[in-house]
Amino acid sequence: MMGRVNLKKRSLFLAILLFLVSLAFSLGIASIAVSSPPPQTLVEQGRQHYQAGEFTEAVQQWQQAAEVFATQGDSLNQAMALSNLALSDQSLGQWNEAQQALTKSLNLLKNQPETPDQKRIFASTLDIQGQLQLTIGQPSAAIETWRQGMEIYQKIDNLEGVSRSQINQAQALQALGLYPRACTTLLKSLDLDRPDCTLSEQDLQTLTVPQSVPLQILALRSLGNVLRIMGKSEQSKMVLVKSWQLAEPLGNDQDLAEIYLSLGNTARTLGNRQLTTKPQPLNLLNSSGDCISKETPPQKTDFYQQAAACYRQAELSSSPLTQIQAQLNLLSLGIQTQQMAEIPTLLPKIQANLAELKPSHTAINAQLNYVQTLTCLKTALDPTSTQLRTAIAQQCSHQELIKSSPSLLIPSWQEIGQIAMTAYQQAQALGNQKAQANALGYLASTYQQRENWTQAQQLTEQALQILSALNAPDISYLWQWQLGQLYQIQGNLEEAIAVYTLAFDNLQALRQDLVSANPDLQFSFRDSVEPVYRELVDLLLQAENPAQEKLKQARNVLESLQIAELNNFFQEACLEAKPQSIDNLDSQAAVFYSIVLPERLVVILSLPGQPLRYYATSVDSATVELTFDDLFANLNPFISSPEPLKSYQQFYDWLIRPARAQLQDNGIKTLVFVLDGVLRNVPMAALHDGQQYLVEQYNLALTPGLQLLSPRSFALDKRNTLAGGLASARQGFPALPGVKQEVTEISTIVPTEVLLDDGFTRDRLIQSIQANAFPIVHLATHGQFSSQAENTFLLTWDERINVKDLDQLLKEPNPIELLILSACQTAVGDKRAILGLAGMAVRARARSTVATLWAVQDQSTAELMAQFYRVFNQPGVTKAEALRQAQLSLLKAPEYQHPFYWAAFVLVGNWF
Repeated sequence: MMGRVNLKKRSLFLAILLFLVSLAFSLGIASIAVSSPPPQTLVEQGRQHYQAGEFTEAVQQWQQAAEVFATQGDSLNQAMALSNLALSDQSLGQWNEAQQALTKSLNLLKNQPETPDQKRIFASTLDIQGQLQLTIGQPSAAIETWRQGMEIYQKIDNLEGVSRSQINQAQALQALGLYPRACTTLLKSLDLDRPDCTLSEQDLQTLTVPQSVPLQILALRSLGNVLRIMGKSEQSKMVLVKSWQLAEPLGNDQDLAEIYLSLGNTARTLGNRQLTTKPQPLNLLNSSGDCISKETPPQKTDFYQQAAACYRQAELSSSPLTQIQAQLNLLSLGIQTQQMAEIPTLLPKIQANLAELKPSHTAINAQLNYVQTLTCLKTALDPTSTQLRTAIAQQCSHQELIKSSPSLLIPSWQEIGQIAMTAYQQAQALGNQKAQANALGYLASTYQQRENWTQAQQLTEQALQILSALNAPDISYLWQWQLGQLYQIQGNLEEAIAVYTLAFDNLQALRQDLVSANPDLQFSFRDSVEPVYRELVDLLLQAENPAQEKLKQARNVLESLQIAELNNFFQEACLEAKPQSIDNLDSQAAVFYSIVLPERLVVILSLPGQPLRYYATSVDSATVELTFDDLFANLNPFISSPEPLKSYQQFYDWLIRPARAQLQDNGIKTLVFVLDGVLRNVPMAALHDGQQYLVEQYNLALTPGLQLLSPRSFALDKRNTLAGGLASARQGFPALPGVKQEVTEISTIVPTEVLLDDGFTRDRLIQSIQANAFPIVHLATHGQFSSQAENTFLLTWDERINVKDLDQLLKEPNPIELLILSACQTAVGDKRAILGLAGMAVRARARSTVATLWAVQDQSTAELMAQFYRVFNQPGVTKAEALRQAQLSLLKAPEYQHPFYWAAFVLVGNWF
């Protein structure tokens, strides 16, 4: 009889869904049915206690409810009570108890007939199981669990359940560092089909999805976080603001706090990018500013001020975890921007809040985040520290040493180590091996700072021993890097090289996911990845005459660094390496690999059919930068200088002079440069030996590396050219009157289709390329190369074409042989902007690209380009030779002799 009553009341039971707030993702999960008043009362009391944050009391109520359902033989309701019991156990950090309850619940459910009620409860229980797995650091298992739950939701047409499962899976994919997949999954949950994860305002305005508003809020917030990590910061901000607009009317303080936290992170990222491209004084963080401006139009706010305002809003959250994340971000932002006013009050707050956190994967991350931030603070405040270049300290964002405040009491290295030890102990209790290894690595770094090399080495080796059983290259490389540094400090160079090589191999294996598996411990590519490559090269070239084996390895590392930088530029692994031998490419070409190390400038010279040569100059990186600054300052042809060629000659002496005899003896005609750092901005054509410019002696070319080259030669019978350009002022850019002359003269030399001014639109460009095979595409238009992909673009009549869209725009059955960009320039103040030029060349899938290092004079460019085509149209002339002859034609003209007019032009890629 009781069984019949239960069946009748089960619909009522499912109607009293708890929609409980999970510890990790704020998702509604489960509902409990009641078949008789006593368990119904227990269930309701459990729900009330849970929502009030009284988890111990909730556990007691649901435990009793489960026992009553068991005595009544109501296995389905017993399973649901156990699932909610597990949810409360998670909130208390009682992971073993939670797992036991879930295991019992799932076993009960598997033995029940597959009714609609059973399926709903089963799917909800899988939701809770996935949360537990992710919380204790098992993201792969969580993905599989949520996938199973999603299949059940699909069978019962529960669209909200499907969306919730997709959002959950995206969270786990982020934990694995698989951000493109996470983005695609989140877009599916929002019913948006955007394979490239590119969104517009229109997409958000027309967003209509079959899910509750809270789920939309969560999906959009998660998507905003993913977009930020993928380098789409502007889109991240747009999506997060949309999430806030949906959340604000509902008044859920925790949802709003999480959005504020994400908005702060995005604003900070935008500030970092702005600082990279346009260095400027940092404004005080205690200045007035809003996280989200409600004014129309919004007031212009400094990104760092906005980030601080958002973090302060998030700090008001009732969640201790959200509070401490906001405080940690405020602390690290204060250190980065050298604003110390809030730090004395933040430190004790953070310390107290950490002690209150229940053990969880996220709590461990918060503790290690604090260790990292304190390391940054201590190394920034201690100019006498000898260990500022540790793997952990190198990842700090502070730009210069800052002065301590008398009221600032910073924990000692021993106290910082104790925080890492607590994190380790909690990770042990959770059985989270990755977290254990990370905590040991950070603990080791505190011993390294205290110059206790033995203990630091033992702990780092212990961390790596744990990781050896896991597939975790994203974590392993960091501690291999640290161990390599420890070996080097102790004079064990061969051991150091071996461990650095392992770190390098792991970075190579990561390819697409050069980001930490822990979002709270992410740092910039330049701080956390590049140094591994550079320090390995430094170690390999320690000897005065390095062995060929080490020179070859160093050359491979330099090539790999170039590819890694470009992959990071695009925030995706878009480049595939294809090793090439110089002998197979050009028997009369020499390749110069250069790298700027802290205390020396190193060059590896590759000559056809000969062993690699090596030479270095004892000059610090700051001197190299100053020499470039001097060179750039003298580029204005209307400003006279007492020593106009001094900088050009200095770079010649560093890069070319030591190899001059070998170049002559081997009959070299072409010099190919794989350049590093600020050297990429140096106009190689203008290097001067005291008598002549380098372009007067050799053909010249740049390449991100021979691994990216194709040996195919240009087909002499194909010179069809598509020439597009803007002569008129457009979109805030000035007119280029020489463009009309430029494309007109080109059309008299080679068969040319011309798209000029209002005919030079994105659609016309696509139509022309699809309709005809053009081996040469010549674009005489404004454009900008930047170290940030979103700021690298070409201008058409109707819009800007971003570098990431070029591969689709210029899509042909056969790759373009030669792309010419004759009016582009590098972003002002951005010394890494040349990455944008290389990125443009690679993304266009062109075998060769001609572009300029700075904004060139309109008329002289038209003349140089016309001469280039005249020479290149002759049989047997290579691209490099044609560009050289065109440059020489300007050099010989009295009005264009200054390097400003001709030295900016560079050939990137294949030179033959």
